[in-house]
Amino acid sequence: MMHRNRMNGWSRAAVLLAVGSGLIAGGVAAPAAASEPGTALGQRHNTGHPAWHGSGHGRGEHQVWRQGPGHGRNHDGDHGRDRSFDYLALGDSYAAGYGGGELLDACRRTAEGYPALLDGVDGVTMVSNQSCAGATALSTPPEPPTGPVDLPEQINALAEGGLIGRGTDLITLTIGGNDVRFGEVVAACAGPELPATCAPALEAAQAYAETTLAAALQESLRQLRSLAPRAELVLTGYPHLFEQGTPGPLSPAAQALFNEGTDKLNAVLAAQLGRGSTFVDVVDEFAGHGVGSAEPWIIFDGGPLDLHPNATGYRDGYLAAITADVELPSGHGGCRGRS
Repeated sequence: MMHRNRMNGWSRAAVLLAVGSGLIAGGVAAPAAASEPGTALGQRHNTGHPAWHGSGHGRGEHQVWRQGPGHGRNHDGDHGRDRSFDYLALGDSYAAGYGGGELLDACRRTAEGYPALLDGVDGVTMVSNQSCAGATALSTPPEPPTGPVDLPEQINALAEGGLIGRGTDLITLTIGGNDVRFGEVVAACAGPELPATCAPALEAAQAYAETTLAAALQESLRQLRSLAPRAELVLTGYPHLFEQGTPGPLSPAAQALFNEGTDKLNAVLAAQLGRGSTFVDVVDEFAGHGVGSAEPWIIFDGGPLDLHPNATGYRDGYLAAITADVELPSGHGGCRGRS
């Protein structure tokens, strides 16, 4: 449980130490094989289904469009109970579930992460969870096993292992926070007053997102679409980490700037998607639960888990948003908008 009154005493130096690794919880990480915790052995080949729907939503709106004459199930949840719904997970520490509970492997995956929770939905079968804390959209040094498994290596592992193909139904991905160095930006914005370093750090992060990150993500999404032409690609965004106007490591002015920067990053991520893809915005789910709130779902207590969701955040934030926006077997999700 978070100790909220500790926030009032955070000095800039303490925040710099606390977020020194920031969102990057990398370290030594081995490539994620299908037999590791949270994954299922082997690839299930099936006849698949015609093209999926794509959807997008902002705050207070929900849009859905579909391609093709159908996609193998309807809004009553009929997905064909005689076969599994094959699912792959990719991404960074937010996909791995870091902060949710006991670490299962070198990539810091947990049983409380949203991929593991989706694997628990009736009819969904996790074929492989390649998510890894510290992952970026680009391959960056150091390479595994010294460094984390980045998104290009995660995709290569799926392809080389025969774990992705026309029978893949669903792929989820959370990526980008490490690319723009969320942790370093928090440190640049920390303090009782708005530091002069905050706005430039956010501007640099946004410029990187709009150029380097966007191009790398678009290429990875293109590759995933080529490898799994019938799968729905689900890209999730990031929540507002700080509860605006409440005591915390950032001043109210810095909180507002940082949360605005998160919205801009989410917009860049969503813009890279094409048809047959879904962007899941989690900002509304986490509203009222940022750092400094009475019931925070984002950890910030001076430890290594700082700036990551807790188990409730993964369950009631990420899982709730995904099941609201994505059609799943057994009637879970996909047929209702979120207020």
